[in-house]
Amino acid sequence: MARFTHTIDAKGRVFVPARLRGTIGASLVVTLSLDDGYLSAYSPEQFTLIREQLGQLSGTDPQVRRLKRLLIGEAMTCELDSQGRISVSDELWSHIQVQRGDEICFIDMIDKLEICAKTFYDEQKEDQGSLAGVDLTRFDVKGL
Repeated sequence: MARFTHTIDAKGRVFVPARLRGTIGASLVVTLSLDDGYLSAYSPEQFTLIREQLGQLSGTDPQVRRLKRLLIGEAMTCELDSQGRISVSDELWSHIQVQRGDEICFIDMIDKLEICAKTFYDEQKEDQGSLAGVDLTRFDVKGL
């Protein structure tokens, strides 16, 4: 399974799923996602690569500046504590419309984790339905 559900505790902390801790290391960089309703969590190494790529883009382009502000400016490094929890700011939690005591989902996306409210995930899953109508020909993924 690549989706895990945990509850935000009274201090704004959440357990990172044990199955994921071995692959992510001692910290995560949590920031806004390109998709509404989600946060993205990267290993520090992966986030450094993203920052370097964004740094190569033109600073005179207003869209680039906006992207940098939203991805880099909102990012926070979250160290895993001895119990495997990270503490995320209330500001980031509010971006996905959750608060302390709410359930969230961690979704393993291979190169990052996506984090969203469980209620949001359930609504999205219901609205999107099955994959039967999805045209996969443009993706060229073998074995699906």
